[in-house]
Amino acid sequence: MNFALVSEKSRGMIRLPDGRAAGVVFERNVAEALERALAGCVDKPLMAIVFMPADEFPRFNEAFSKYDYRDLLYKAVLFDTEGSAPVLGDEELGRVYDLRTSDISEKELDFLLRRGFSLLRELYEYRLGRDEYLLQLLDTKRDQEDLINIGKSLSVEKDPSKLLRLILFLSKKITGADAGSIYLIEENEKGEKQLRFKFSHTFSKDIPIEEFVMPMNMKSIAGYVAITGKVLNLEDMYRLPENSSYSFNTSIDKLHHYRSKTMLAVPMRNHLDEIIGVIQLLNSKEDMRGNREITGNEAFEVRLEKPEDFETKVVRFDPRYEGLMEAVASQAAIAIENNRMIKQIETQFEEFVKASVNAIESRDKATSGHSFRVAEICKEMAMSINTEDQGVYRDTQFSPTAIKELEYAALLHDFGKVYIDLAIFMKGKKLFPKDFETLMMKMNYLYRIIELQYILCENNLLDDTGSKEIRTQVEGYQMDREQKLASVKKIKDTVRSLNEPTVTDRDPDEILESIIGEIRQVNCDDIEGNRVEVIDPPTRTNLAIKRGSLNEEERKEIESHVIHTYNFVSKIPWPPEFKNIPEIALKHHEKLDGTGYPYGLKKEEIPIQARMMAIADIYDALTASDRPYKKALPKEVALKILNDEAKNNKIDADLLDVFIRHRIYDKVDKDSFRIAE
Repeated sequence: MNFALVSEKSRGMIRLPDGRAAGVVFERNVAEALERALAGCVDKPLMAIVFMPADEFPRFNEAFSKYDYRDLLYKAVLFDTEGSAPVLGDEELGRVYDLRTSDISEKELDFLLRRGFSLLRELYEYRLGRDEYLLQLLDTKRDQEDLINIGKSLSVEKDPSKLLRLILFLSKKITGADAGSIYLIEENEKGEKQLRFKFSHTFSKDIPIEEFVMPMNMKSIAGYVAITGKVLNLEDMYRLPENSSYSFNTSIDKLHHYRSKTMLAVPMRNHLDEIIGVIQLLNSKEDMRGNREITGNEAFEVRLEKPEDFETKVVRFDPRYEGLMEAVASQAAIAIENNRMIKQIETQFEEFVKASVNAIESRDKATSGHSFRVAEICKEMAMSINTEDQGVYRDTQFSPTAIKELEYAALLHDFGKVYIDLAIFMKGKKLFPKDFETLMMKMNYLYRIIELQYILCENNLLDDTGSKEIRTQVEGYQMDREQKLASVKKIKDTVRSLNEPTVTDRDPDEILESIIGEIRQVNCDDIEGNRVEVIDPPTRTNLAIKRGSLNEEERKEIESHVIHTYNFVSKIPWPPEFKNIPEIALKHHEKLDGTGYPYGLKKEEIPIQARMMAIADIYDALTASDRPYKKALPKEVALKILNDEAKNNKIDADLLDVFIRHRIYDKVDKDSFRIAE
């Protein structure tokens, strides 16, 4: 709006035939008149040419220079007939159009007005263009920062679903879009390509749309972009170009009272320049025309709630976003592809680990499933610890990566057993079956030797004479024979009992010493006359075992499995987030009081993951199905044993408390993961 305003004091300086001029207003107080004009001005800015005495200008300018150019632009023509014009500063001089010391004719007035308003329009366009340019520069700077952050964020996020949401959120933030969606290209069972609608989000409204599949053709906007690889920057979805092959489905808009207006659709290209999907952005709210301040957060700060908002707040996507979003989309595509490859590698590696564990456990079907159950128990414990809001572990948190690290360590904790003689693991008695069978054969041999010796003696006596005295001596031999044979049978029963891996009240060494003393009284020789050692030193060593079925050498070999596990697992090139797997697997048999193996570490030296695994390992070993060397214990008995171990400072009492309070033992079946017989 143009407004020419003349002070009454300056009326005499303008020579007009009838004292008036079209479009020129004469006012006694120009400041008040201009304020009224501003208040009533609908079409901003108000452009004013003001004629006034020079000495009034400083006060006038002080009052109106505070207005933004988008509201008011003015130039002043000053009159100074007495040479008393004040000295003006640079800012004031910038607003002075002319200084007159003589009258202005009608023709001069017309020229001054037309020229003045032209200058004001140029000034307005210049300032508007400058501000838009500055806004674009500032927004570009923000976009560059966002691009850097996108690169960082996309490289860090591993969860596929979260990755898609992150891509869409960052794309909307950069462009100021109110809504958006992501489509991914996939193949159906017939090998035909199709588009899967994966995810969408709208800031202004909650518009839930379930995942669906659509044909990949040029009838849809997403299909067109996916096939042609072209970027579409559409000004109005309800007024698409007449020659376009694609159309827009308005049903969702109608259902949710929304208005899809402007759209930017870009293809997602991977590192092989293949299109793997499409990003669609709706309703940009980044208005660079200066109607509001640009913060870079318009996507979620500006709300589209009323029908008129879609006309006043929505703008076309700036053309510079076409190339920028292509770069973002390609970066996102590479991130998705990398994520897919990482997931594929992780899946392959996990299956390799599981296959390796299955191969190990298939050697002994009695213990099959143990490593898998221990891994499940450890995972359940970690997730339970994450929920603790009091106690020792209230500040302990396991990330998904840390839980996966613990799972792998648990799966592989017994891998070193592949290097151990399977017979030792299967040793159900103190003697191996063949050794026990040999011992029983020796005892039978001893039995027969005694029988034979007495029969020979009896026959020799009977051959000499049949006197009563001889018969009495023979009867004595027979009684002595029966006594010794009964003693051999008793020794066999005692040996059979000693072979059981149970704790006895008597010292096994004392029993064996007595047995060996009895055997020595019998001349047990082979056919060559050599003494037969019925209970040799290795047999005596095993039968003297006071607890369990393993002798010291065998126990040390069993315990060495953790070293073998560590040596094997350490050779796997684990990523940094899994670097603790070898250490966790190595230390799961350590005890808090330093009596564990292989290094006799104490609590502060044992990682929490290894302490968790110790509880899981013991519980499963106690309750799992019957094994050759032991029967499965009821849950209640196993928990009592664990509590005793905690009281004796063998295992972590606080972790055991979590295990029991959260009933972890009920979350993993004792027979799960077993290999079928």
